[in-house]
Amino acid sequence: MNRRRWLLQLVLRALAHRKGRTVLLLAVLAMASSLATALGIVSTSMGKRVAEEVRKYGANLIVIPESARLDVGSGGLNFGVVSEPAYLQQRLVEDALARSGLKAERSFHLRGALHWKDADLMVEGVNFADIRRLFPWWQLKGNWPAAGETVVGSDLATRLKLTTGDTLELVGKSQTLRLRISGIVSSGGEEDGLLFLALPELQQALGLDGQLTLVRLMVTAGGDSLKKSAAALQLLLPSAKVNEVRQTARTSEGLLAKVKLLMIMVTAVVLVSAGSSVAGTMSTTVLERSKEIGLMKAMGGTRWEVMLIFCGEALVLGVLGGLAGYIFGSAIAQFITRTVFSASAEFIPWFTGISLGVSLFLALLGSVGPMIAVFRLDPVRSLRGE
Repeated sequence: MNRRRWLLQLVLRALAHRKGRTVLLLAVLAMASSLATALGIVSTSMGKRVAEEVRKYGANLIVIPESARLDVGSGGLNFGVVSEPAYLQQRLVEDALARSGLKAERSFHLRGALHWKDADLMVEGVNFADIRRLFPWWQLKGNWPAAGETVVGSDLATRLKLTTGDTLELVGKSQTLRLRISGIVSSGGEEDGLLFLALPELQQALGLDGQLTLVRLMVTAGGDSLKKSAAALQLLLPSAKVNEVRQTARTSEGLLAKVKLLMIMVTAVVLVSAGSSVAGTMSTTVLERSKEIGLMKAMGGTRWEVMLIFCGEALVLGVLGGLAGYIFGSAIAQFITRTVFSASAEFIPWFTGISLGVSLFLALLGSVGPMIAVFRLDPVRSLRGE
């Protein structure tokens, strides 16, 4: 029998001989590693879920031009503020976004007025592919427009008695557009009172090639990271204002952060308790096996070889406890996400490594004291029973 096989057999027999303490240690290690695993799985799964929910709220950054402002009044009377039209240079915005390195989905907007019959209609030029990604809650009756087509807000369509298939002749400053209504959109916001068409068509009609009135950005960042992103973009666009729109998203992220903090605190308490329990149980085992240890040393076993046996026991317990912890932790995570968040936790196989790491760390850390005691144990005194 080679040395490794003999050592493994000795370790397994030692654990089997003390079934009660072995089961207790496995339960402690499995509980600690399962909580750490559950925390990681819940945090990862809910982090992605919150990110998906945040996307439903729309853009989290908006870029608008610095409007020219003129106070109107005389003496102590103030009649208000007149804002002159101001625009963003589309090329400058695109360059700034490229230089900033932001991971963001964007939509460019140009708002203006086109003349129809005897009235002016408020219109907005957009890229409809971007709109469909950034504003998934828009409800459309009909089809998204192709070239030469437009989409009308539901309130505007009701007021002007417009329906899908109607044709509008819209007069702009530089060009007259003839557009067919392909659909009617409803969002529950100001969009219901607007008419939407392709951005390049409106830019040409208004004689504002390459001009924008608003840029909406969905940046994949939250909290302080979003503020830093906004500040970095603001430095690249000194002639614009970069504003953060995060009220609802911050509520969701704040709630998730509090849940994570609570779980971290509970897990920390459990890990400390588990480490103390492992250390106490292993120390008791060393005291009970003092004669056995003394006999092994008297038969020629070195201190390091005896310590290797206890280290092997800790490794076996750590591996078994980690595997059990991953299974139970996955079940706990599934229970938490279903009952608290009404969602399903993801299956994340690589969290097995985290569970094993926590279990092995606690098993080895709790065995440090007992192994030092084994190292210092005098075989003669232990065989005498002293």
